[in-house]
Amino acid sequence: MAVLIDILGTPAAKGSPNTRIHNGRVIVHEGKKTKSWERLVREHVAVQLFDGRLPDVPLFVDKPVQVALVFRLARPAGHWGKRGLKSSASTTPQKKPDIDKLARATLDPLIGSIFDDDSRIVELLVRKEYATPGREGALIVVDEWKPPQGANT
Repeated sequence: MAVLIDILGTPAAKGSPNTRIHNGRVIVHEGKKTKSWERLVREHVAVQLFDGRLPDVPLFVDKPVQVALVFRLARPAGHWGKRGLKSSASTTPQKKPDIDKLARATLDPLIGSIFDDDSRIVELLVRKEYATPGREGALIVVDEWKPPQGANT
């Protein structure tokens, strides 16, 4: 049973968290954009798959999963001219945010609702592309992993 989640919003990358010590306690700080994106992912999962409330038990427990992520990013303002998209505009987003950091910020909020641990992911396909204006976000597809036909496993 494949699970599909379509998220509208601005994808954020998850970099290395900032840590500091305050009154003998370690404080970990994530960026506001990352927290906002992770919250948006959880909300979309809850609404699209579970009638607005996250489940007590994830969909995939103790099972290998395959995940496909497609990030739809906004084009930079410089890509647009008076007559629309400039012919010199790049066809692919080859700049920040980094694709692996986008994946981290999107996979982490799926733990506990879609799969029990992200170590269960045995196959990951990730792509970033430019979005049609107003369609920025991400498409997430998760399914139980099955070995390819004829594979020795």
